[in-house]
Amino acid sequence: MECLVCQERHPPQDSTTVWGVYDGTLRRALLALKHHGHDELARPLGLRLAAAAAPMPWLRHIDAVTWVPTHPYHRLRRGWSAARLLAHETARALELPTARLLKRRGLGRQATRSRAQRLDLPARALTGRGMARGAKILLVDDVMATGSTIRRACGALLSDGAAEVHVCVLTAAM
Repeated sequence: MECLVCQERHPPQDSTTVWGVYDGTLRRALLALKHHGHDELARPLGLRLAAAAAPMPWLRHIDAVTWVPTHPYHRLRRGWSAARLLAHETARALELPTARLLKRRGLGRQATRSRAQRLDLPARALTGRGMARGAKILLVDDVMATGSTIRRACGALLSDGAAEVHVCVLTAAM
């Protein structure tokens, strides 16, 4: 079932799988992973994301798992990228390879932006690395608020020549 925004403006990805709602314990766990040094949470959260993806019929055709990249400055400040850790743990559980297929430009954090600002994310904020041609990709991210970052990431992968892009997100803000 598509959300209202997706019904209005069809997303570029072939499918989207969300494991849970960005609320309560799951929100606290994700914030602990992203901002409070608890990288040990990547494995159990990645296993849950893998479990959500496992029954999907498209999974058997996936060539590589990638993630929505964090800007290098933010990654250095935190020590890691939550989305990258989740992608690696999800890929490991699904026995799929990972590949860094996207790069990020600009220092702006989505978390501090309004809905309108998020929807106005520049197309150049995420670009492909020239390695997706013909591939069927599983794109992993930690949180989906408006879907604008996912939309840009999928657009970049498709512009880079990806044959299909399927999205798995740990949480979605409702």
